[in-house]
Amino acid sequence: MVEELMNRYWDIAMESGPDLEGFVRRAAAGEFGPVTRQDITAFLREVEAITIANIETKASEGGPFASMRDEVIEETRSQINELIQKYGAI
Repeated sequence: MVEELMNRYWDIAMESGPDLEGFVRRAAAGEFGPVTRQDITAFLREVEAITIANIETKASEGGPFASMRDEVIEETRSQINELIQKYGAI
């Protein structure tokens, strides 16, 4: 299910821009078929890992991204944790 959610999220993000909370809200409401809270948590953790890897890549390029690395990673983790609290399994 996580892979299916990932594919749907990237497709929608490419069409209308990224809206992670909006997507998770729709998934939790069953718009994409039956999804458990555990599925949502696994999906969000996967998004978190990919996002942090991208942040690390950009930070390694230097410049302003390097100085913002820790702050942006913390913001990402906080956003994911909030979404898990609302829609996932704790």
